[in-house]
Amino acid sequence: MYSIEQRVFLVLEYHRLKESPTATRRSFQARFNVPKGPDAKTIRTLFAKFQRTGSVTDDLVGNVGRQQTAVTPENVATVSGIIQQNPMSSVRRIAIPVRAVQQRVDFANQMLTMIDSEGFDVGCIWFTDEAHFHLNGFVNKQNWRFWGSENPYWCEAKPLYSLKVTVWAAVCSRGIIGPFFIRETVTSERYVAILEQFVATQQVLEDRPRTEWFMQDGARPHRTEQVFRFLDEYFGNRVIALEYPKFTGAGMDWPPYSPDFTPCDYFLWGTLKDIVYPKHPATLDELESAICVTCESISVETLRNVMANFILRLRHLCCANGEHFENIVM
Repeated sequence: MYSIEQRVFLVLEYHRLKESPTATRRSFQARFNVPKGPDAKTIRTLFAKFQRTGSVTDDLVGNVGRQQTAVTPENVATVSGIIQQNPMSSVRRIAIPVRAVQQRVDFANQMLTMIDSEGFDVGCIWFTDEAHFHLNGFVNKQNWRFWGSENPYWCEAKPLYSLKVTVWAAVCSRGIIGPFFIRETVTSERYVAILEQFVATQQVLEDRPRTEWFMQDGARPHRTEQVFRFLDEYFGNRVIALEYPKFTGAGMDWPPYSPDFTPCDYFLWGTLKDIVYPKHPATLDELESAICVTCESISVETLRNVMANFILRLRHLCCANGEHFENIVM
């Protein structure tokens, strides 16, 4: 019923106006030039949801960590500062839960402590991810942003049903396992089938059995009991995955909203698409074959640089206080 911008405004105004729904409604009417604003129940419900989840768009309690109150004077000051310093920031970007930003900082600090104090080798982490590869070369531009004083009325034509394949791969300093391909919707069962192939290959490569770590992001098919039981059996406490510690009592949480941390995101997918698409594969079989050949061509030296870049990103994130940052050249 209300846009993201309107919901963020309601939450901030309700807190600023000492939780007065009447004053908040009047401020809302003036801000958005509407004759009727939300009633008191709607405002209180929205504010309560924000307190539970830290987000105005997600009502899943605990989806980004332990339950806590997100609306504090410090957090309100932080959000207000972001708006004042970056008046052209999108409201959706500002609406990312404050606690998620803190989780990113906590993860970076924990990893850097392990690296600096305990000599932990990030090269032993298998970073995993999946991405869509469209046969027509279409690249998802959801992260692109264009700012201007006028609407450019720019549009991009694309087919309604573009043939595509989902590619899954694991990357560490020793090499790449995969790629594995799925032409259907990724489900928990299909994901576990890929993990079984990955583990079989990883155990052959591993000269120190069961000492490497496994990382996955927080995609919904990754966060099921079936997946967590599988990872617990093969990796135990050497797992970095969102909600894994809550399920097993071990391992580390992967911070949400963190594609800028994943080597697959900041290196592998872009590299593959830059090399594969200029060859203009005509079928999905040709596309998959080209992806396999390209993965095999990536040198171990390059992958070691990618892992070093991961450490650099951890340090950069601490300096940025958990905020997302631009690409760092390897």
